[in-house]
Amino acid sequence: MMGRSCERDHGNAAASGLDFVLPSGRQMSRPTPLPVRAGPSRRAAACHVRLRVAALWIFGVLLAPRPALAAGPETAELDYTRPAELSACPDEAAFRQRVVERMGRNPFAVGASRKIQVLFTRAGATLTALVRVEDAGKPRGERRIETRAGCEELASGAALAVSIAIDPLAALGAPNPPEAAAPAPPSPPPKPEAPSAEPQKTAAPARPARAVRAPEPPATVQRWFVRGQGRAWLGAVPGVGEGLSLGLGFRRDWASLGLDGSAVLPRTQSVPRTRRAVAVTLLGAQLSPCAHFAALRGCALFASGALFARGEGVDNPRTAMSYYAAAGVGLGYAFFSGRFTLTPTVEASARLATAQLSLDDQPVWNTPRLLGSLGLELAYDFAR
Repeated sequence: MMGRSCERDHGNAAASGLDFVLPSGRQMSRPTPLPVRAGPSRRAAACHVRLRVAALWIFGVLLAPRPALAAGPETAELDYTRPAELSACPDEAAFRQRVVERMGRNPFAVGASRKIQVLFTRAGATLTALVRVEDAGKPRGERRIETRAGCEELASGAALAVSIAIDPLAALGAPNPPEAAAPAPPSPPPKPEAPSAEPQKTAAPARPARAVRAPEPPATVQRWFVRGQGRAWLGAVPGVGEGLSLGLGFRRDWASLGLDGSAVLPRTQSVPRTRRAVAVTLLGAQLSPCAHFAALRGCALFASGALFARGEGVDNPRTAMSYYAAAGVGLGYAFFSGRFTLTPTVEASARLATAQLSLDDQPVWNTPRLLGSLGLELAYDFAR
């Protein structure tokens, strides 16, 4: 029946006549740099999980130990881990209750010889549940369940896997061994009662007691990544500039730190009513600590670099350089596809000091206080 359902259903020198000066008129030749610090459908994914769980059930039935009924029901100690980024998935108490409801009893006991570890992880759009079983300190095996259908489907498959690892007969629906009890004395026949217009209320069944276990911290997610980005700049060079950046970084849970080098292609600023001009380009590095909230990230930006200007249309063209430093903020929203992440970004920064570009003592361009960029970033994650 499962099969039929599944059949229906991813050179620096001061130029002669080319200088950077402060707005007050003082020449700024080389100021000291400031330190800076799509995928298958939900139904097909669900079928994929059910097929994997079915294979696990057969494995559990064939290889699980079969104790005598007199030994009592099977028990196990549960070690359940769910990362903070999967907060939509059931917590430990809810997962335990799923297993209890499936087996019809509470199979968990602290200190039991059988240990079962359940670890939930996410890699892009794929959710994974890893179930490991140890018996008397010896590994008995593990099973990996993957799905893109969501946390409910993953938790259901993991609960079934845990039930099979504890007691395959209970997973099949076989009754648990009855507990010995003293025979109750015969009760007197009930007295007939007058019919009542109000329906009788039945007491809710008592919930099975479950072992109390202190919650354990979620697993730490950490990974390295590399990235490249194309950008459109405003305020970095005269007019609108185009540039590229390359960098690497490290992420741990919700926080990350990236270091990128960037370059803005030369843009020319002409001197009015003359054939002379100045070509300006920018090279720099940026440190960006970020906080991640699901697919959204917010970053603080600390940048430093050099602004280069070369005279054009003059007898002896030379290049002048000025250091700069800036600080700002940035936002990005990530789209995941396996190990790759595509992130549109927007950034805004403020220079700590401005400068004026002049050619033969004639002002050509003043660096604005504010600068910003729009970009598209492609990153590769080594840990997905």
